[in-house]
Amino acid sequence: MYAPDLPGHGNNNVELNSISLNKYSSYISQLIDIHYNKVILVGHSMSGMVISQVAEKQPHKIERLIYLSAYLPRHQQSLFDLIASNSAAAKPAPIEKAMQLSADKRSCLIAPEKIAPLFYNRCPEDKRDQLPKSFPAQAVLPLSGKVSLSEANFGQLAKTYICCLDDQVIPIAHQRHMIRQQPCDEMIQLDADHSPFLCCPEQLASVLHSSALPA
Repeated sequence: MYAPDLPGHGNNNVELNSISLNKYSSYISQLIDIHYNKVILVGHSMSGMVISQVAEKQPHKIERLIYLSAYLPRHQQSLFDLIASNSAAAKPAPIEKAMQLSADKRSCLIAPEKIAPLFYNRCPEDKRDQLPKSFPAQAVLPLSGKVSLSEANFGQLAKTYICCLDDQVIPIAHQRHMIRQQPCDEMIQLDADHSPFLCCPEQLASVLHSSALPA
């Protein structure tokens, strides 16, 4: 299992204004071409947009797409489009009020005091010292970038959606709304927050392992 840092995240330092959804997907596509014959792609949160676009570009390289409490787009939708669609179908998610746009509207931040209640509300006490005190600025351009998906490529791939029932970033009502709009052939539920890799890592590992097994 490999968990790469997208451009502008973690140790992958890139000029913020140069980042786009295409840059994210191209980076993952290049990693797949260099290192792997075939992969199972897991996308968490915003990365659901990324794995969808990668799958469209390289369907022959993908065994399965796994959306872990992630944004699940249809053709020509952006992450912002999904937020608007989800909010219209249910009530707005708390993350909408927590996002703070920069003056030039090229990046956004989450206020430090909002991070734990939104992203780690189920995190055990003994792991709270692992929580980040702040998030770096997120480029806005990838959030407004629309995916281009076709039935012939993306549409033919096996897809699993792992719902996190106590997610405060993408509430369960929003997750289910996206699945109704873009059905997956497997849906799994975890009693978890937006970060199951911290609040229930063993259960998450078991679910991922089961989903990765051949049908």
